[in-house]
Order: sequence, then C-alpha cells, then structure tokens
Amino acid sequence: MENNPYMGDAVFRARSLYHLVDPTYRFNNSALCQPNAVMQAPKATPPLDFKLFPNPTSGLTVLEFSNSIAGSVSVTLYSLQGQPILQQRAGEGAQHILLETAALPGGTYFCRVTGVDGITGVKKLVKL
Repeated sequence: MENNPYMGDAVFRARSLYHLVDPTYRFNNSALCQPNAVMQAPKATPPLDFKLFPNPTSGLTVLEFSNSIAGSVSVTLYSLQGQPILQQRAGEGAQHILLETAALPGGTYFCRVTGVDGITGVKKLVKL
C-alpha cells in the first residue's frame, strides 16, 4: 500500500462496504485518495433485450433478439412458483428461438435469457 496521508482506516472501511455492493469494482488508490477525489460507480450493464410473441400464446412462441447474440444463451421458462418448466440453448449469432408451449397448462410464466457473459433479461409470458 502506498504511503499517502489520505489513505486511512475510513478509506479502507468505505472500500470494504462498496465491495459488498459491487464485487467487480476495482479501486484506483492514486485517484480516490486525493483531497478532491470523487468516486463514481461503474455503469450498469443493460439487460439482454428480446421479444416474445405472440403473447399471450396458445402454442408456439417466438423469442426474438434485438441484435444477433454474441456467444450462446440459455433460455429458461419458470412457473410463478419459481420452478423451471422449459429449458433451451441457442448458439452464437441466433436471431430467434422457438419455444414449444402448447403442452404447458394455461397461466403466467417468466422467460429468463442468460448470455455467456452473465447478462440476463426477463419477460413475462402468458399461456392461454
């Protein structure tokens, strides 16, 4: 640790607390430990964007991505109780995925899409 008069116990505690909020954030000692330093939070990553149609559905549902996906994604359909009902994967460059929902009972489900980078998106799907 560098010898800096502004580096002390309070700074260490503040870093420890912020690390609980965002464990990926890295601190820059020389920038943060100056008298005029301002800590800026990292920008939040936007959720993975996709559409589900038709919604409500009675059979086949199309999951369409806004852009071609980089890397593979996993798609999981959850019941309102949080139980996984349907799981599929799509490879890199996929524009859409077909979800066979005809055999599912009528109700509300949540469709969660997770990319290889950990970015997720969630949408509600209603089955008639």
